[in-house]
Amino acid sequence: MDLKVEVHQEGTGYWAHVVELPGCFASGRSLDELHEAVGDAIGLYVWDRPVQLNAAAPLGAGSVYVTVEAPEGP
Repeated sequence: MDLKVEVHQEGTGYWAHVVELPGCFASGRSLDELHEAVGDAIGLYVWDRPVQLNAAAPLGAGSVYVTVEAPEGP
């Protein structure tokens, strides 16, 4: 599944929302923390468990497309 993530810098941290998933937001103090939080948010929104993100480009201020795969197992 390919999704568009819009990343915003605010103060000393970051927040992001997933355009195709209304209400799917994440935040982090660093871009690495945000990357993990976005994977958690998408996974919990769609499959009730966190997933790993594969970003076409590193998360940074602006828009980036990410790919997520369904987690294994039940």
